Amino acid sequence: MTTRTVTVAEARSEFSMLLAQVELLNQRVVIARRGRPKAVLVSIDDLARLEALDQSADSAAGAERVASVLQQAGLLRPVSSDLIDRYVHLTAEERAAARKTLSERRFTPPLSVQIVADREPGPAGGAE
Repeated sequence: MTTRTVTVAEARSEFSMLLAQVELLNQRVVIARRGRPKAVLVSIDDLARLEALDQSADSAAGAERVASVLQQAGLLRPVSSDLIDRYVHLTAEERAAARKTLSERRFTPPLSVQIVADREPGPAGGAE
């Protein structure tokens, strides 16, 4: 399975071709805006696997498997050494509590509002 990265403009102009590649060739297409990945176009089979992984991620073994799959797909970002230093000294219970706190976080504003804001044009002219 291969992964290809395209810009938003390329995704718009080549959507039918990308959809065929995803469906027929089992490719994954990462859609990037300004060089930063924003979304992924995957096949229905891939989505089913990801959803199954998501359901199994509640267990430690499932979480390890999810991390492994994301690393293989090139979608897992490396963790900074500062972050590791901050949490490596924690006990198992403290790490579990930190994980729980992080998993309960919600986007503020909601992610849908952020997406709409990203699509809106910025101030014209850029003058201050």
